[in-house]
Formats: sequence, structure tokens, C-alpha cells
Amino acid sequence: MIRGLLKTLLPKNADGTHAIGYSRANSPAVEPARSLVFNPPEVYWNQSYGTPLDVRPNGKIVVFGLPKSGNVWIKSLISDYFDLPGVEPVINVEKRGVGICHWAFRDDFLRRDDFLHAVYIMRDIRDIIISFFHYSQTERFLNARPEFHYRDIDSFYYEWFLSRMVTTYRWHTHAAEYAALGIPIVRYERLNSDPLGEFERLIRRWGLEVNKDRIRSAVEKNSIGQLKLTGKQLEVYVPPDHFRKGGSGSYQDELPPHVLRDINERFAEFLSRWGYQTSME
Repeated sequence: MIRGLLKTLLPKNADGTHAIGYSRANSPAVEPARSLVFNPPEVYWNQSYGTPLDVRPNGKIVVFGLPKSGNVWIKSLISDYFDLPGVEPVINVEKRGVGICHWAFRDDFLRRDDFLHAVYIMRDIRDIIISFFHYSQTERFLNARPEFHYRDIDSFYYEWFLSRMVTTYRWHTHAAEYAALGIPIVRYERLNSDPLGEFERLIRRWGLEVNKDRIRSAVEKNSIGQLKLTGKQLEVYVPPDHFRKGGSGSYQDELPPHVLRDINERFAEFLSRWGYQTSME
């Protein structure tokens, strides 16, 4: 599906290959693609590599990822490092900044030439489910969704999560679709265990300037402990209760065995694809 959309929407060169947005050694310059962050089918390098953030007045960095994957955390790191305001990237077309997009890939994203760089934040689905369950029990969430009445993990998972979240976000293929388009992956677990190294690696993958002092400052400002105390002002204020716990692997103590077994079986292919173990031992 994605390859077909790219072939349809991206401009072609005279030889029939797709325009890639910049020239390489011994290659003719080509007409730029509509969005630099999404790679044509035959291009396996990142065509947005090295693109300056000021090349467009409304240029954006976009964090793609499923809800409760650490999206706000990595967005906040990026915001502080690059001194970018928070935005709603899909809605605020004319604004510059960094924003989050939970939606599964859409063909209209290919036309967004204001998307200059992007990242996909990946997290163990079992930790996502636990994090989302706790978030769904907060006063803020319940006030915003008066129709939500799933106060135990069984009803939350079987009646709401599988029925609504999995279908809305095309959960089984969400990450693979963006990865196939060349969006760099950052695993929550690696960012959590080595925030300095993993954030620097991301900046290098974008081809942007690495300043270790600014990286250290951004990481210190955005430690989970700090965010739990103060929250975070982005385009809106994110309160401390959004940052409940952080870390990884808490599902092992919090998920009932029968729910954990169902997740491991139902999402076995997804977990295996991204290197997560499913052994119950």
C-alpha cells in the first residue's frame, strides 16, 4: 500500500525513478520530493539528512508513535535541544516547531513539505498497555471522556483497548509503515537506559549539529523525576501526572497472567519484529 502511494504521489525523473530531493556524488540533481522525511521505494538512505531547520519558516520535526510510548518525553528533549516551540504538526501547517502525531500513516502526509525531520518512538506494547491503563484512570482523562467506564485492567484491555485503540491506530502495522518509509526508530528502552547516547545518535541520524553540552542540558531538564515534579510547558501545559513512572518492564508485575498471555499470543509477530521477548518464564 505504502509503495503504491509513494509511486503515485512522488515526482519521477526522466529514467522513471523517483525524485529524491537532493543529489549525490556522480548523480544529477533531481526535483525535490514533496516531503523529504518519507523515502521513495527504491531509496534506502534518508533523503532529509542534513536539512537545516530554518530552510522553511514553518519547518517541523515530527515525533510519530503510538500513545503512551514516550512521545511527550522525546518531544520535550527535541524542543529544548533545538529551542523549538511545541506545535500540533498535522493541524498547525503554518507554524514552526516540534510536535507529535499518533495517527497511522496517511497519504496526505507525503505532501507536507514542512515536515523536515522525523522520528518514530517505539516501546514494548505491554508497558504501553499498563501505562495507558493508569493514565485512563486519572481525573483529567475521565473528565475529558465521560463515556469511558473501564476501571479494571480486564475490561480496559478486552473491551476498550483491543476494540478501539488497536483498530484506530492500525496497531499491528503502525511502526512498520513508518519504518518502511525511512523514519528513524528510537526505542524507548534504549532512550531510558542511555538518554545521552541515544539522543545524540538520533541527532546524528538527522545530520544535524551535535552539541554535547546542549544534549546534557536537555536530558537533565527532561529527566522523568524532574517532569514528575514540574510537568512541562510545550504548546500546552503537560501536568506532572502525565509522567507517572517511566522505565520499562513493569508489566511483568502489573499485568494479570491471563492478560499477559493473551498479549504475547495476539501480538507475537509484532513483538518479535521489534525484538521483544514473549517467554512467560
